[in-house]
Amino acid sequence: MAQQETTGQDIQRREFVVSVETEALEGHRKKGVFLEPDYIREFTVYCDEGPRLGANTAPPPIGYFLQSAAFCTLTQLTRYGEMMKIGVNHAKVSVRARFRTTGSVLQETIEASTLDFEVKIEVDSDAPPERVAALIRNAEAGCYVMQAIRNPVPVTTTVDLNGEALEVKA
Repeated sequence: MAQQETTGQDIQRREFVVSVETEALEGHRKKGVFLEPDYIREFTVYCDEGPRLGANTAPPPIGYFLQSAAFCTLTQLTRYGEMMKIGVNHAKVSVRARFRTTGSVLQETIEASTLDFEVKIEVDSDAPPERVAALIRNAEAGCYVMQAIRNPVPVTTTVDLNGEALEVKA
C-alpha cells in the first residue's frame, strides 16, 4: 500500500513496496509471481536462458532487468509529461548493457559485473526542447529502476536450507 505525505511547497514523499516470488522449474526455466501490491497478483511471468544454457522458451532474466529500466522510464515520461503539461506524441526507450563475468565457480572467485548502460530515449513532441529536456531529467530521476542502477542500495539476503536458516558469508 502506498503512503503519501505532503512535505510542503508542493513536494510529496511516497513510499510503497513491491514483492515477487520466483521458483525454479525444469532446466533453467523459472516462474515468477507478484505478491504485492494486490492489484498485480494476477500476473505470472516466466524466464529461461537462451539455447546455450536453457531451452529458450522465455526471455532471460537479464532481459527483464533491461526491459524494467525501459518500462519504468517510459512510465515516468508519460506520467510526468501529463503533470508538466508536456504533450508526448510518441516515445521509445532502448537500453543496451555490457556485462562481464570473471573468476571461477569451483574456486568461489566468480564475480559478475555490469560494465556500462546505454539508454536512448526518443521523443516526438511539439513542446520546446528545453521543456522536453526537463521532462527527461524528471523521468530518469523518478524512475526507481534507473535510480537503483545509478545509486546502488544495500541488499540483504537470507537463506533457508531444508527449512533452517543457513548463514552464507559474502
